[in-house]
Amino acid sequence: MIVSVFVRRLKEGRTFEEFVAEWEADKGFGVPTRVFNSVSLEDPRDILTIGFVAVSIEELVEGLKDVAPQESIRHDRIETVIESTTLKCMYDVKTEHDFTNDPRVIEVGSPESLLMGLIAERGQ
Repeated sequence: MIVSVFVRRLKEGRTFEEFVAEWEADKGFGVPTRVFNSVSLEDPRDILTIGFVAVSIEELVEGLKDVAPQESIRHDRIETVIESTTLKCMYDVKTEHDFTNDPRVIEVGSPESLLMGLIAERGQ
């Protein structure tokens, strides 16, 4: 499971809704992917995007080549509403923890995992 993290800053006068309109993908990526966009509680111009992709590192490398043309167009659109991107990283998910009550480790992709839906979709 790969997680992508982006921290972006909206241009002065731009809204989160305008960002989402430019950010939304025109085509799917062809693999189970879920993305969350969040607005900072401290500054509504700061947007955090976190995406989960149910692929291996090797599949990610291949898949990025396949979606590069469509992503280039999409990222050009995003540039019209953002001032900057301060973080753009991808990570290999290693652990999941539940701190609801008694802290405990959740096996990534297990029936208890929040990521189970993506992994199940991958298996279909």
